Amino acid sequence: MGKLKQRRQVKGVIALAVTIVVLFTAVLVTNYFKANAAEETTNHKNNENIKKAVAANYLNEKPEKELHRKHQEKAMASSRESTDTTSSDIAATPPASNATASQTTPTEPNANQTQPDGAQSAINNKTVFLTFDDGPASFSGEIVTLLEQYNAKATFFMIDGNIRRYPEAVKLMVDSGHAVGLHSVSHNKNAFYASANSVLGELNQNRNTLLEISGIDSHLMRTPYGSAPYMTDEYKAAVAANGYLMWDWNIDSKDWYYKDERYVNSVIEQMNAKANHSGPFVILLHERKETLAHLPKLLDYLKQQGFELKAIDSSMVPVQF
Repeated sequence: MGKLKQRRQVKGVIALAVTIVVLFTAVLVTNYFKANAAEETTNHKNNENIKKAVAANYLNEKPEKELHRKHQEKAMASSRESTDTTSSDIAATPPASNATASQTTPTEPNANQTQPDGAQSAINNKTVFLTFDDGPASFSGEIVTLLEQYNAKATFFMIDGNIRRYPEAVKLMVDSGHAVGLHSVSHNKNAFYASANSVLGELNQNRNTLLEISGIDSHLMRTPYGSAPYMTDEYKAAVAANGYLMWDWNIDSKDWYYKDERYVNSVIEQMNAKANHSGPFVILLHERKETLAHLPKLLDYLKQQGFELKAIDSSMVPVQF
């Protein structure tokens, strides 16, 4: 009887142990699936947040350029030829300065100061103005060197802080016979376009900095993202009254979008579509490494087609949207 009782006790202990193991395993399995479910839920939420952030970034940044492009295309829809002619015929000679900006208004434009050389030769549909925005940059010297190899002149619309960051690049542009102009201080639509005073204030600071660094008192300017749709009639009147010459473009390379050699194909397609227009081509480019990498292809095409690549000067009638 003693052995039987002992066996029963052992079986009871084993049964209890098995029960504990089963229960413990069940708890582990349950927690495992709960943890996985929670992780999947978290990952899903994170993915959704990432998607929302990417979408927000796309909506807030890239469409800035798309917006002015669509605005321009809508305005030009009726006729490519007539639009090009109209944009080239917009009056550019400003009245005397009567600025209301908070900064001191610089002196009136001086054509000898703003024009590098040889600007008064004939301008027609075989003339190309290559314009580079957002510089200067650490590789601006490479752009200048490449342009020299093709005997090409260009115009650089530069941001205030970058002028101070790369002063030697600015001086090289001037010494090499290129035109230099203004492209704001903030390059922020909310800050720049807040009022007529903010527009003039940024242009005046930009201009004073360029004069300090390069010795060039330039009135050539391009607004952030182009003049449409943010430059109101009031703003346009204010910049004209202060002697500024506002330039847009009629060929958008879209190098800011493609960021590879496709921007060259885009330029060629647009130029072919405007083959019969009556004025010069003004090509929008940016000081980007990707733009520089494929710039030889564009320059080869332009030279092969017999285009003259010139710099903008203050005596020319601006191309505007």
